[in-house]
Amino acid sequence: MNSIATEQNTDRQLQRLAAQRQLYATAKKVLGYHVFLSGPLAVATAFLVLLCPSTKSYVALWGVVVVLSDVFWLSPWQKRLRSSAAGVQELFDCDVLSLPWNDLKASKRPDPELVKEKSEKYSTWANKMPPLNDWYPATAGELPLHIGRIVCQRANCWWDSKQRRRYATSIITVVTAVFVVVLMLALGDGFTVEDLVLKVLAPLAPALLLGIRQYTEHIEAATRLDKLKEHADKLWNEAFSGKKSPTYLTTAARGLQDEILEGRRRSPLVFDTIFNWLRRDYEAQMNHGAAELVAEARKKLEAK
Repeated sequence: MNSIATEQNTDRQLQRLAAQRQLYATAKKVLGYHVFLSGPLAVATAFLVLLCPSTKSYVALWGVVVVLSDVFWLSPWQKRLRSSAAGVQELFDCDVLSLPWNDLKASKRPDPELVKEKSEKYSTWANKMPPLNDWYPATAGELPLHIGRIVCQRANCWWDSKQRRRYATSIITVVTAVFVVVLMLALGDGFTVEDLVLKVLAPLAPALLLGIRQYTEHIEAATRLDKLKEHADKLWNEAFSGKKSPTYLTTAARGLQDEILEGRRRSPLVFDTIFNWLRRDYEAQMNHGAAELVAEARKKLEAK
C-alpha cells in the first residue's frame, strides 16, 4: 500500500546504504586503532612494568600520550565520520519514509559525489557483509504510509537499543576482568601506592578510560533509543485513536526522525564483528515485532 518496501531496494537507495556503511567502516577502523592503543597495547605495557620495573616512567608517559591522542585526534576523527554517515542515512530515510529534509536539523545534504565514491569503495568488500536489501521490515509496506513509517522508525530504535545494551555489558565485563587480574598480580608482588599508580593505573589508564567511556556512551545511547521507541509507540496508538490526521502523524514522524538522526551522530560505534554476530537473532525478533504490528493495524483498519 505504500512505497517503503520497493523504494528501499532501488539502486539509488542501496547505493546510499553502501556509502553509509563504508563511512561507518572507516570510523570503526579509526576506533580499532584507538582500541589497540588503549586496550591490548596498554595491557601489554602494564605487564611489561611488572616484569621490568625500570620502564615505569616511560610506560606512564606512553599512557599520557595515548590519552591525549584520543582527546585531540582519534575521537574527533570518528565524530566527523559518524556525522557524515548519519547524513547519508538520513537521505535514505527521507526518501524511503517519504519525509521532508529538515535543513535546520540535518543541515546540508551530503554530496552525490561522496555517495558514489564511498559506495564504490564499499563494493570491493561488500561480500563480507550482510546484504543491504530490505533495510526496514518489508511488511511495513503493507500499511498506509503514515502508519507504515512508524513501524520502521520503531524497529530502528528497538534494534539499536538492544544491540548497544548487549555490547556495553560485554565491554564492561572485559575491562573489569583485565583490571582485576593486573591489580591482583601487582598486589601479589607487594606494590606500594606509588608503584600501583605508576605501574598499574598509569599504563592501564587509556584502556580504563576507553572502556568506561564506551560503556557509558552505549548505555546512554540505548536509554535515548528506548525513549524514542516509547514515542513511536505513542504515535502508533495515536494513529488508531481517530483523533490524529495523517498530516499530524507525518509531522510527528519528522520530529521523531530528527531525534533518530541526532542519536546517530552522537552514538558510539559498534564493530562489524559484533553487529554480524547479533544481527541474525535481532533481525528475526525485529521482523516478528513488525509483523505483529502490521497484523494489529490490519484488524483496526478493517474495523473502521
